[in-house]
Amino acid sequence: MSSTKHGKIFEQEIEQSCKDQNIFYFRVRDVNIPPDLRHRIKLPQNKYDSLIYYKGFLFPIEMKSTKQKSISLKDAVIKENQIRNLKEATQYENVIPGFLMNFREHDNQTFFIHINDFITYKNIAENQLNNSYKSKINKSSIPLDICKEIGVEVINIKKKVRYRYYVNKLLDELINRYS
Repeated sequence: MSSTKHGKIFEQEIEQSCKDQNIFYFRVRDVNIPPDLRHRIKLPQNKYDSLIYYKGFLFPIEMKSTKQKSISLKDAVIKENQIRNLKEATQYENVIPGFLMNFREHDNQTFFIHINDFITYKNIAENQLNNSYKSKINKSSIPLDICKEIGVEVINIKKKVRYRYYVNKLLDELINRYS
């Protein structure tokens, strides 16, 4: 199964978890055009994967899923426009933007990383700056241990085949932490 397929399954599981918990969820649809037309048509890039609305707060979310123990910072994986748009969203009241990072081969551990914490880490890692992280930083990726250190864990359980995420508990914690 391709990593893209795993990423879509992760998005579907989050969407279903929101539905089950009566939380508003909107997934921004990807626009697919035939390869022979791609060089002739300029498509706008999606700002993020989804928007979640809960208790008066809006959560712009970009989701990443990997079987590795880290997620690459390369533009092919985490696009500069995603970082820029999530950062732009921080200027609005009651908006808490960030990444949901899923490490599916490592007990399906999943973390919300606020965009400001992500940008701080990325700057320190890429520029090899002094830092106060307990975990080892990596110049080209964000490791699971750093996500544990700077993120908020999303508790989840496996039901037969698919996972269910306690999105409501995550969102309550994010509101307490960032509002």
